Amino acid sequence: MMKVRFLLAIAGVCAIAGSAWAATFYVDATAGNDTNDGLSQATAWKTVAKVNGATFAAGDQILFKRGQVWNESLVPPSSGASGNPIVFDAYGTGESPTLTGYVPLPASTWTADIANVWKTSITSSSFNYVLFGYVGSNGTVGSVWGTKFTTGKSALVAPYQFFFSSNVLYVYSPTAINPATYYGSMAAMLRTNGQIIYINASSWARTNKQ
Repeated sequence: MMKVRFLLAIAGVCAIAGSAWAATFYVDATAGNDTNDGLSQATAWKTVAKVNGATFAAGDQILFKRGQVWNESLVPPSSGASGNPIVFDAYGTGESPTLTGYVPLPASTWTADIANVWKTSITSSSFNYVLFGYVGSNGTVGSVWGTKFTTGKSALVAPYQFFFSSNVLYVYSPTAINPATYYGSMAAMLRTNGQIIYINASSWARTNKQ
């Protein structure tokens, strides 16, 4: 399965001096631990989920370690103030950190639900994309973006259709065939609010728009 990278470019944002109360948090996918305080490289957090569930103050910085990959989606949980944004950036050396939003869904995660519909749990409040495996008539292997239904799981009547509700993903697949087997591969792309943020050398900030 390919690794997908998305770049969200925000123009006109510059790093500025934060307030005296501003803090810097570190996130390290390899050596981090979500039970840490995140306030130093040695006590870095591990997951983007930890960042998404935290509360930050105006002027805070959240730094992701270079060379690391997170199969998660970043949803800034707090808002800064005018002229004093919350900044997301990178630290360390090497390639820019990558957030893919990719969650593999192997056969072991699926359970048969109603006729021709299977289900699996997804730890996400919402998302809009499911990537289905595809094998063409000539043997070519590829992938297909699924079609999202919002009316309910009973509306799923054809391949590549899915419905999501209360942290449960439902997809169409013949009753006796596990979706991961039927499609060859399955993955949820957690592009919450339509974006995965691929952090590069520039700071990204979310400021208070009120």
